[in-house]
Amino acid sequence: MTVAEGSLRKFLLFLLLLPVLAAGGLLVSSAGARQRAHLVFLAATGRLPGIRPRELVHLLRPGAGFALDALESSRNPLAALRVPDRLRNDSAAARRIFAARCAQCHGANGEGITGPSLAPANRRHGPSDWATFRVLQDGVAGTAMQPAGLAFDDAWRVVGYLRRIGRTADEAPSRPPMAPVTEADIAGADTTTSEWRTYTGGWSGRRNRDVPGLTASSVRRLQLAWAYQLPNDPPVSQSVPIVARGLLIVTGTLDVIALDAEDGSLAWRFHRDLPVDVKLCCSRANRGVAVYGDLVFVGTLDAHLIALDLATGRVRWDVTVADAAQGYSITSAPFPVAGKLVTGISGGEFAARGFLDAYDPATGRRLWRHYTVPADGESGRESWPAGFTPGGGPTWVPGAYDAATRTLFWGVGNPSPDFAAELRPGSNLHTNSVIALDVETGRLKWTYQFTPNDSHDWDSAQTPILVDAVWEGRPRALLVWPNRNAFLYVLDRNTGEFLRATPYARQTWNDGFDAQGRPAIRASSLPSPQGTIVYPGVGGAINWWPSSFSDRLGLVFATIREDGSLFFRDPELTGESGQYLGGRTQPIPGEGRPMSTIAVDVATGRIRWRTPPPEHRVTAMGGTTAIGDRLVLAGQSTTLFALDARTGERLWQAGLGGPVQGAPVVWRGKLGARIAVTAGTVLYVLEAPAR
Repeated sequence: MTVAEGSLRKFLLFLLLLPVLAAGGLLVSSAGARQRAHLVFLAATGRLPGIRPRELVHLLRPGAGFALDALESSRNPLAALRVPDRLRNDSAAARRIFAARCAQCHGANGEGITGPSLAPANRRHGPSDWATFRVLQDGVAGTAMQPAGLAFDDAWRVVGYLRRIGRTADEAPSRPPMAPVTEADIAGADTTTSEWRTYTGGWSGRRNRDVPGLTASSVRRLQLAWAYQLPNDPPVSQSVPIVARGLLIVTGTLDVIALDAEDGSLAWRFHRDLPVDVKLCCSRANRGVAVYGDLVFVGTLDAHLIALDLATGRVRWDVTVADAAQGYSITSAPFPVAGKLVTGISGGEFAARGFLDAYDPATGRRLWRHYTVPADGESGRESWPAGFTPGGGPTWVPGAYDAATRTLFWGVGNPSPDFAAELRPGSNLHTNSVIALDVETGRLKWTYQFTPNDSHDWDSAQTPILVDAVWEGRPRALLVWPNRNAFLYVLDRNTGEFLRATPYARQTWNDGFDAQGRPAIRASSLPSPQGTIVYPGVGGAINWWPSSFSDRLGLVFATIREDGSLFFRDPELTGESGQYLGGRTQPIPGEGRPMSTIAVDVATGRIRWRTPPPEHRVTAMGGTTAIGDRLVLAGQSTTLFALDARTGERLWQAGLGGPVQGAPVVWRGKLGARIAVTAGTVLYVLEAPAR
């Protein structure tokens, strides 16, 4: 049977359910009839993945107790279908079924005998109720786990029993209320040393924390305080931990994990499965959470924004930010600012129109939305060709905020299609730009474009750095930006005025800038059918990983790469993955991945120091964190190291056994200064004990 024939047969089978449902009294009211008929239609057209016709009949029975509203809105059984109270509370029957059918292999309490432990963290298909139900009904191919042969309600009784013996966040015991993380706490996050409250440490994007006890001598005494094994999805974590109210909070692709910051014991764990058909341009990454009030906020790869209780991990609200079917996703931490929660979006490779959203943290109500590429009649539309539908402009890395002017600064990604710039002549505003927005309304104050008419996928997806310094003899509010296109930019952050741009890595695309900061792009750098060698490569001289800054030294510390790419312009605009690219890239044969950590003087644009090239091929790189004017922490391949901030001398290093792709965070613990960083699928917490 072909796929088309199978789909038609499934559709017809579901249509036959309608009279069955009606005869069985399942269409009991106009509202119920509409909802149940709509769910049958969604299932028949393949938009309720994994639900079979007979199971749908059971789910739609009056009094069945399943969350049909959640299923209809999310269309994701993994997220919406949970064991109903009528079956979860039938503990005596559930215990008898489990003892008769499951305990011989898995133990009376699911601890594992010949079969594996059934603790939520050990369930290969995820600990969600629907995933557990599916395993009971279908078994696991290639293992001793065969279909359990249970009736529909009995299978759900076992799911409820497993929830009781394997505690999840929703059944976590109540904890004493925690002091809320206030607006003042977030505003002061850049200078506090007792916590690390936001993704970049604070609103300024400087990632500098002058933690007492971290010095050139004490860093040599760093020792392991504790470690925690993360889920293996993703296989290499990019998560940047948050430390607040005694908790250290870290993420996986599907999990938010809250640990006691002192001893690493588990406080709670939230797990949420993804739809099977989620569209992703790149890796299955989640880079962290935000904390605000008594809530923890996380974005998901199917473009939801979720609020969890800080003390228990229970879901307080869950809103859909965008339609994941169009390629939208969220990969980075939300940004708490001015009584709002701001989140960006990914999806530029699928031509999804980029935007930035602000939400009410208490309710999840959207307060404003700012689109990064203009519609017809809007300012900037003239920078796109007539008749062309602008796309791209994702906003997938957190920004920075100036409280004095109530201005939000955010980076915008590439236009679409990525490598076919000749199809969209013009500068393509406001892609590859920094946008300055009024935080109350989301309205544009000013914008500056780093790479007009980008043809190399050089997202401006970096966190800006806010610097107050003397510039050419007078104090100025500056915005400093190490960009993916290999230039370090300095702008006036009140006006967007271009002040200077200097290369910090090898580049072959630009012959200089005019007075307004517009680059002179070399025609010879455009993608071609035979392939064009361009520096930096498609990954950029820097990517999403954050940089840091020392006010006292006036230095930006960045992890950079200096490899190039072969850029090809292909006739096909859409590839097999569904991404709207118009081309492809390849590494330059034999080049490897040259990488270093550098310090750039903001006042002059000159590189003050650069670490020597690595002896072995670099397999991963992460962001930097500065410790006052003393140290710089950074990662390369599987090694975390500490550098002298003034000279770049390597003072200490430790092999962590897994790739370091996140960025370290630092704080003052009870017994000494601490550093947390992820490597591979392990979270490490190191300590420099106080003497």
